[in-house]
Amino acid sequence: MSWVPNSVVARPLIAAALLATASAAMADILVVRSSGPSAKSYPPGRRLPENARLVLRSGDQLIVLDGRGTRIIRGPGSFTAGAPAAGRVASAAAPGDRRARIGAVRGIEDGALRPPSIWHVDVARSSNVCVADPAKVTLWRADPASAATLSIAGQGGRSARLEWQPGSSILAWPADLPVADGAEYRLSGAGAATTIRFRTMPAKPAGLEDMAQTLIRHQCDAQLDLFIDTVKLPG
Repeated sequence: MSWVPNSVVARPLIAAALLATASAAMADILVVRSSGPSAKSYPPGRRLPENARLVLRSGDQLIVLDGRGTRIIRGPGSFTAGAPAAGRVASAAAPGDRRARIGAVRGIEDGALRPPSIWHVDVARSSNVCVADPAKVTLWRADPASAATLSIAGQGGRSARLEWQPGSSILAWPADLPVADGAEYRLSGAGAATTIRFRTMPAKPAGLEDMAQTLIRHQCDAQLDLFIDTVKLPG
């Protein structure tokens, strides 16, 4: 969705804006993703003191956020939340990958193409979609090679058909379909067979932690995945 212009530089601008508002002195560590045997002990949204002791088992993986960005801690082993042990931490990117990038990008885990900013709605992925400005919602598709028709169906019989031109990857959300909290729409065509549910936000989050907490709280998983990539730390 868009607090920035819909352009190929949207993603780097989002990252720069978020990092500019983050506090370098943030004391807490925020868990943003967890998997493995110990995942229940470290649910997304949990705050940890910098000196918290993390005991991870084989197969455990935590993605954590501090004022600098996101990083991955992998088990097995015992770690301090704010000072990961050498040899047990894998950053979310290779060295140098935090530079500005153009257009769609690939995910750090699966290599799949992803939207250029967290405010673009990936039509091929079912998810809650967090939005602060209901008048500025932008749809995105991964493959812009050919023309395609996207059908949108909502509650109460509301629907719309949008046409993608060859070479175009973005479209504006139709103005006659309401973007309200809880509004649900089914998308089909143009590589989509998905459902999105809008979650409206009262104000722009004021930094990295607020942004992550908002996405976690509203279960806007597709945006959270891209957020993690956007603010990842170099290795």
